[in-house]
Order: sequence, then C-alpha cells, then structure tokens
Amino acid sequence: MRIALYGFMGAGKSSLGQKLAQKTGYDFIDLDTGIENYTGQSINDIFALQGEIAFRQIEHNVLKNTVKQNKDNVILALGGGSIIHPANRKLLEMKNFYKIYINVDISVLIERLKKDKNKRPLLKDLKEDEFEDYIRALFESRRNIYEKFADLNFKVGLESFETTLGRLHSYLSFN
Repeated sequence: MRIALYGFMGAGKSSLGQKLAQKTGYDFIDLDTGIENYTGQSINDIFALQGEIAFRQIEHNVLKNTVKQNKDNVILALGGGSIIHPANRKLLEMKNFYKIYINVDISVLIERLKKDKNKRPLLKDLKEDEFEDYIRALFESRRNIYEKFADLNFKVGLESFETTLGRLHSYLSFN
C-alpha cells in the first residue's frame, strides 16, 4: 500500500507518518526533508531566497521524483500546501496513493503553530494581531480541496498522540 498523509501545517503529518511507518515496517518519506536534501537548503531559506512560487516548483519536482520510484509499503508525509496544486494531486492519483487528510481542528492548529511560528516560512513574519486571522483564512482557502481529495478524512481531536496513532493504525488494519 502507498499512503500519502496531508493536511494543514502543524497537523502532525510528519510525526504520525514516521511513527506509523515504524509500527508497520513501511518506509517513511517526508517531502519537506526530501526538498531540503535536494536543494541543500532549509525550507525557510528556500522561501526567503527564492520565494513561494519557486518553492512550489521544487516541491513538485521532488514529489514527482519520489513517486516515480514506485515503492510499495511507503508512507509519504506531504507539506501543508503541496496538495493544493492539481499537478501534485494528479501524481498521487496516478501512482495509486491512499490519501489521508489529517484533519485537525483549527483552534488546535493555531495553538500548535504559535509555538513554532518561526519555523514556518508562511508565518514567521506575521505580527501577533495578524496571526490567527491569517491561519484561519489560509485554512479555509485549503479546506475544500483537503476534504474533496481525501480517501480518508481522519479527524484528530485533543486526544494524545499515541491514541491518534493507534486509531489510524487500527483504521488501516495493519497487523
């Protein structure tokens, strides 16, 4: 099985993907890490030096190279905005990825993102009074695509990480 985890920044795609892969013996690929390895730059540096448009093109190229490998038994964690682009959705569909939207309540996302705002290129320059409105607007602009593209809309609440991981593992029926 090929699994793609996606959702808004701060949803826990990388953390869940890594632990799920450990639990199942699947390979784990983090797209952001792949981008950093490919460019030799951090995501923040790519945004700062080249801008978001260039970043999205790099992201697409790395995703294309990743899915061309035709690996089975792989869990791929995507960046928060990668699924928004039709060409990226098409790549995942063509390679038969099971697409899981990690759907975290916006209030939980806001609290998580406040803690690591400086690590997020789209957030690091926001003033405190702009922060919450920006996140809500960006989330709303993406939510429809997130929901429509999902094979599984996996809702995450205030439960512990281990509980969330266990629910996802059980749902996917790995044994």
